[in-house]
Amino acid sequence: MVFVYTGKGRRSAQKDDAQPEQKLCAKQACAIQWCLAKRDHKEHLCQSVIDEWKECCEKVRNAERGGSNGMNHG
Repeated sequence: MVFVYTGKGRRSAQKDDAQPEQKLCAKQACAIQWCLAKRDHKEHLCQSVIDEWKECCEKVRNAERGGSNGMNHG
């Protein structure tokens, strides 16, 4: 999965057909955007935030496959 920034500082509603990871890990994705903006887009300075997003995406994928690892939808 590739992280893609699609806005210009404006919030837009999520599409109904968005992937589950995109819907459920939006908080982490926003944290990545914020971190990169504050740190002159130096990815290595935001690695912990990126790792949290990747963990969230993996949990969602596992839950979609029927695995149970405590993904909280709230």
